[in-house]
Amino acid sequence: MSYVWYKKGAELLKEIEEFRKVRDHLGLWYIGQMGMVFGWNGKILCVDPVRGAMPDDSGMDRRNYPAPFEPEEFSVDFVFCTHDHGDHMHGETLRRLAKRNPEMKIFLPEPLKKQAGEIGIPAAQVVGMRQKEILCPGNALPEGFSVRGVATAHEEYRFDETGCSETLGYVFRFGPYRLFHSGDTVVTREMAEELKMEQGIDVLMVPINGRDLERHARGIVGNMDSREACWFGAEIGADLVIPLHYDMIGGNEENPLVFADYMERLYPDRKYHIMRLGEGLKF
Repeated sequence: MSYVWYKKGAELLKEIEEFRKVRDHLGLWYIGQMGMVFGWNGKILCVDPVRGAMPDDSGMDRRNYPAPFEPEEFSVDFVFCTHDHGDHMHGETLRRLAKRNPEMKIFLPEPLKKQAGEIGIPAAQVVGMRQKEILCPGNALPEGFSVRGVATAHEEYRFDETGCSETLGYVFRFGPYRLFHSGDTVVTREMAEELKMEQGIDVLMVPINGRDLERHARGIVGNMDSREACWFGAEIGADLVIPLHYDMIGGNEENPLVFADYMERLYPDRKYHIMRLGEGLKF
């Protein structure tokens, strides 16, 4: 498994920033773990960015590779967090991004708004979302864009006392393109049926690191594995499946070639892509 950045630093940031000039085409870049960057009609969006250390109980950084750039270098308009684990809702990264981009909005599950304040995110920059809620253009959202929250099961569903899911995936619509970023989750029949109603996901981004008793003993909550991810993509009719969440944290990795093997053997008619760190795709 390679931990080498295809692009990073000024080169990667320049490519992302220059995409603001492009109209009616979609750009996406992989920045590690579940981190993705999207460019659409002059706006830059990011999901689950981790641009700092991930220390263990002894203070040692668990990351297998360094961040590609500092938060202060990144101009971003919208950040989406899927849940409150540190490799998805990373306090240091969010604080520094919020300071660098004072007009930036951070979208996260409604039950996490208080937690966002506790880690130092200004309330004016935080927007809570509920499952099945749809946000459309307005409030500075880019033209041709909408996003809908989908309840996910990070091994199990978790709801607060008002029925709001504490973990969300997001269906992003960029003009004619539909993307689903699942965040951390196992496959459930409920989620599969909900996404089938989209009548075609162009890009499906899902974790593949799996789950087992050994990692449970270390307090690691798991996800779907490679075989489940392949089946899920085929079940909902996704055009392109991108495996994520297999490389950043020591002791919680997976070989993406296992995913590729399942795709080649079980779903040879379907499309997938294993992204290099810092690689971009254009649609």
